[in-house]
Amino acid sequence: MEEQTSLNREAKQRKRRVEPLPAPAVHTPSTVLALIERVTLDPCAGVEKLDRLAAIYERLEAKEAERSFNAAKSRTLKKLAGIKIVKNRPVLSDINNGKQRDTVEAFKYAPLEEIDKHLRPLLAEEQMDLSYSDEPWDGGGILIRGRLKHLPGGHYEDSFMPAPLDTTGGKSNVQAVGSTNSFLRRYVACNIFNIVVVGDDDDGTGGTIDEAQAKTIVELIKKAKVGPKFLKYMRAQSVEEAASLEAAVATIAARDYRKAVSTLEEQIAKAEAGHAHLS
Repeated sequence: MEEQTSLNREAKQRKRRVEPLPAPAVHTPSTVLALIERVTLDPCAGVEKLDRLAAIYERLEAKEAERSFNAAKSRTLKKLAGIKIVKNRPVLSDINNGKQRDTVEAFKYAPLEEIDKHLRPLLAEEQMDLSYSDEPWDGGGILIRGRLKHLPGGHYEDSFMPAPLDTTGGKSNVQAVGSTNSFLRRYVACNIFNIVVVGDDDDGTGGTIDEAQAKTIVELIKKAKVGPKFLKYMRAQSVEEAASLEAAVATIAARDYRKAVSTLEEQIAKAEAGHAHLS
């Protein structure tokens, strides 16, 4: 009888299903918020525990907002890479050749409205906003702050640029302030989105990137952790050919600068999204 009972117990144990281990908790803003709600209803929960959970929630929410911002900016940069913004407004200069006074075209530039015409629709698609503010700068100049904000999550990044007042051409104080303000806004927008404005006659094909652009790309390469394939994709020299990463990056064509930046920004955004998924 005892032997039969033992056999029956062993048979039941063999048939018993092994229950799976509970999945590890995934810390996201929504799960932490749900935990906070449960703790709030628990009369035994202390204030310290609730404060710790609230701090965790704020950090996770901020990190999620930053990831969304980076992804939206990366998509915007990729779209901008296919748009040519041309210098279409001339700046005239008076010259005196000794006999008569002539007016000639000194150079051309892309006004803020030309840049904005291409940029604003892309920002609207990604629910992003670019705003400007100004404040006095040392020596009577102006400091412009451009703030790029992702509206859904609230994450933003600032870019600053100062300059003395543009008093050329006999401008009044008011005209000098307006000219400098417009000038700085153009450059802040170009800095934030790595916009390269091209001339009518060169189509943006002349030469390689400058020193500042090369430095930007090197920093992005290190952050994105890309390898030799990126340089090959950009039709640049390899590190072996150029003897250093900096020298290799400097061989990237000026016309491909925005393409390089948008590609690297996209890789960084993907890496951050993958890291968030694993965590």
